[in-house]
Amino acid sequence: SPIANLFALPARCDYIKLPGRLSLAQVRETREERERAEQPYRALRSRLLRDAALGLKPELVLVDHEPLGSHGEFRGGLYALKARYPSTRFVFGLRDIMDDTVTIRAHWQKLGVYEAFENLYDGIAVYGLPKLYDVAAAYAIPPSVQPKLHYCGYIVGDRPPCDAALLRQQYGLPQNGPLVLATVGSGSDGYPVLSATMMALQRLKARFPELAAMVVTGPLMAAEHQTALQAQATSWCRIVSRTDTFQLMAASDGIVSMGGYNSVCEALALARPLVIVPRATHKIEQQIRAETLAAYGLARCVHPRELNTESLANALEWALLCHRQTYAKRIQELIPSFDGAARLTAYLSRWLEPPDSRVAA
Repeated sequence: SPIANLFALPARCDYIKLPGRLSLAQVRETREERERAEQPYRALRSRLLRDAALGLKPELVLVDHEPLGSHGEFRGGLYALKARYPSTRFVFGLRDIMDDTVTIRAHWQKLGVYEAFENLYDGIAVYGLPKLYDVAAAYAIPPSVQPKLHYCGYIVGDRPPCDAALLRQQYGLPQNGPLVLATVGSGSDGYPVLSATMMALQRLKARFPELAAMVVTGPLMAAEHQTALQAQATSWCRIVSRTDTFQLMAASDGIVSMGGYNSVCEALALARPLVIVPRATHKIEQQIRAETLAAYGLARCVHPRELNTESLANALEWALLCHRQTYAKRIQELIPSFDGAARLTAYLSRWLEPPDSRVAA
């Protein structure tokens, strides 16, 4: 990850930075050219992963998101580790929604993931709930593997302390009226969402005269796009590149966000009405998440193809008029808690116990 250094590590934790290929943005490559250029880097990353795994001799390995590493880069290292240290336990952790189900099934079949579920992995931790998204059905998990599935629930950090009045004072916002937060993660491709949000906010100002807003661009938004948004800042609408968005969510009355797992789960955990504009890429993870939540009445989804001032203003109006207690009750009915981190920790701890004392997952 190019932004790994932006995160604070817990005590007694470290990470190994794997090299990525740096390419010139202005040089256009075909898919075949890009694949050829990537091969040496993938081979290097594969060797580094294998050496690290064998050198560290872990008791437990948690592989996140890609069961065999990106493009299968960790396959050799994982199987070598299992062969050399048979007592090592392997757990795969996955978000419930990853991409189009047909795409995931084909990808896993090509890489040998289903065989790894059978022969390599001891358990599969799902960061979600089956009542919202059944991964066994979605990704054709074989019946022989399904007993390894363990739904941990949704993972959200500790609820941040929030003094809404103090936050408004800190950013120079009016003390009264509804507050909208617009956030687009890293910001690398979030400008169209925030640009439409700014126009939607202007339209809503007539309906909600005391409306206030915080717009968070993200650290990776292009400088010219940040400048364009800053030019639209007002006394009631502030633009910042980075801040504690979870804390701002707690102070907000409505949220505009892309459909990333973390942002969506944080908004739901705080029971803040959410408008999702899913990322417009070939991967449709965010679109599926947005449409799933919208079907359950937990969000409004504005598809990127339909993103304009009117569609976003209408969705935001729903968020601002949403009855907070009814909305929170609906979330509670579908997602009783957001203690997925504690449940995941407990589940992983079981694999560190002696086999004869391990409680069945």
